[in-house]
Amino acid sequence: MSDLNYFQTRPKVPPIDTDLYLKRIGVQKDEPSLAFLKKIHRAHLLQIPFENLDIHYQRKIILDINSIYDKIIRHRRGGFCYELNGLLYHLLARLGFRAFLGSARVFQDGSISPEFDHMVVFVSLDEGNFLCDVGFGELFSEPKRLVTGDVQLDYTRYFRFEHNPDGEWLLRKSNDNSLYESIYVFTLQPRQMIEFLPRCNFHQESDQSHFTKQKLITQLFSEGRITLTDRKIKRSLYGEQKELEILNEDEFLAQLQEIFKINVRSLLRQKFN
Repeated sequence: MSDLNYFQTRPKVPPIDTDLYLKRIGVQKDEPSLAFLKKIHRAHLLQIPFENLDIHYQRKIILDINSIYDKIIRHRRGGFCYELNGLLYHLLARLGFRAFLGSARVFQDGSISPEFDHMVVFVSLDEGNFLCDVGFGELFSEPKRLVTGDVQLDYTRYFRFEHNPDGEWLLRKSNDNSLYESIYVFTLQPRQMIEFLPRCNFHQESDQSHFTKQKLITQLFSEGRITLTDRKIKRSLYGEQKELEILNEDEFLAQLQEIFKINVRSLLRQKFN
């Protein structure tokens, strides 16, 4: 299925406080449009980090929109793809966008992950059809138009879509518009959040998941990006990169609170309760 225009009915999703959500990301409410979608997408990345901290501080992540909303919007946390893109989908649907969830399989270490390994959001507008993704960590800052062959510049990175031999969509990126690497592959089949539950559980329970191997939080800032793990902190700001080792848990928590404004006491409390 290569055209999202068939998706004319707006999805029915549970009510959430969209005003508080928009306040959290610093965006004024508007009518559905491409300009408004771009504003939401970029603001989401600037205000809400990608992080896997609950996996390491013993709080089970469940795919319940009220629980996710409470964590990210009310308690000003971040999350990973199932939480961030799942929440974005609900916001867009409540604001009147024609949106639905999709499943992507990620290229990593020479192989490709199973179905439902990554959650994305599709949006159909009068201007065209778009892929949104605020839950991959470091990717693109604005939605990408679903057309094959066209190069789409996103600050200093280039993106384009192709079709693989099976007719699936393939997202590729490049730093120089010459050498492209494959990021993930997907179809345009609408999905429900419950379908992602087994893979979500895998990523927080299995020692085969890259999410269980180290703590990670990363966020886009107006000056660039900062990424913190329990091993190092990487600042990519104003076109320059600097890395420093993280020597212990206390230093990790201090950086977590200072840079990302995470409530460290609350995080530790959930681990020991």
